[in-house]
Amino acid sequence: MTDVTPVLSAILVQAHSPPPLASTGTAHARLSQSLDAFLHEATQINRSLSSLLAYLKSIRQPYLSSAPPPRRRAHSKSQLQLSPLAPDIPTHLDDDQREEIDRQTASVLGDINGNITNLSAAVSLQYDTAQKVLEQKYGKPSGLLWKWAAGDGDTPDAGKSEQQLEDEGRVKTTRGFRDGVLWYLSNRLERAVRVQQEMVQVRLERERQRQMSVLYDKSNRDVRLPSDSSTLIGGSDGTRDPEPGAPLSPEQMQLFEEENRGLLEHVNDQLARVTQAEKSMREISSLQQTLASQLSVQSDTINQLVEDAGKTDENVRRGNRELQRATARSSTAKSVFWATTALCSFLVVWDLVF
Repeated sequence: MTDVTPVLSAILVQAHSPPPLASTGTAHARLSQSLDAFLHEATQINRSLSSLLAYLKSIRQPYLSSAPPPRRRAHSKSQLQLSPLAPDIPTHLDDDQREEIDRQTASVLGDINGNITNLSAAVSLQYDTAQKVLEQKYGKPSGLLWKWAAGDGDTPDAGKSEQQLEDEGRVKTTRGFRDGVLWYLSNRLERAVRVQQEMVQVRLERERQRQMSVLYDKSNRDVRLPSDSSTLIGGSDGTRDPEPGAPLSPEQMQLFEEENRGLLEHVNDQLARVTQAEKSMREISSLQQTLASQLSVQSDTINQLVEDAGKTDENVRRGNRELQRATARSSTAKSVFWATTALCSFLVVWDLVF
């Protein structure tokens, strides 16, 4: 049996598909090239965001885990790749690796934000250039005299040709599409920033709780309570410890100094880690504020485009009503014209006859 699927598809496309957009030659080719370049760059940014979000999701458990790493590791620190775009995810992380993850993630977020900002600036520049080209090609009919001479009323599209309206509509549609893509990318970037910020906040909170806990003491982690209570009040030879008011021996003073020095170094080390985590969180918060301001501007732009679309629809309806009124007035004018013509013809014939 003959396969008629291609023929049927061609008939359906020819009969029911909407007509393609009118091609304007070189201008249409430039528009296609600019759209392709914009979509290519936006796709690269979106792919980077997807990889970053997947990395943050996979690294969350070892990043927030406080369990000690195993003694035997399959890879050394130099072999671990802690890049947000690396496929290998370690199962255990130390504090240095967590700080490296924070730095690299903040760097990737900053690069993506810079790419989105540059893309947005390029879109604005292309839109302004297209507007200037249209003004040079068709003029700028912003005065009342221009609209009055065109005879189209006080609508924003008064005095504009069909080709001009089509070109302006193409420019506005392209700008609206690009603004929507930029808003989507900025929204995804803000989501990645929130995920990273939440991870840093949880880590910082856990670090503070661990430092404030009295039970956490790195130097006395392996100390256990003796089974013989006599060791608490005396030595193995049956002698008792010195009284609380008795002076300490030089050996005991040296032991206390070493313990205090070790405890101070440990506290300073933990304080430095907490300070680094707070610094990372401040950087992420600053980036989030920048993204929030950009999203606000893009939301205002999109709202303005929606409002312009509503005004365009209202103007089209008003134009249709004016066209109907003009049609009715033209019918009346035609009747008056033909009546006047008939009367004049009758008078001329009457004058010739009589």
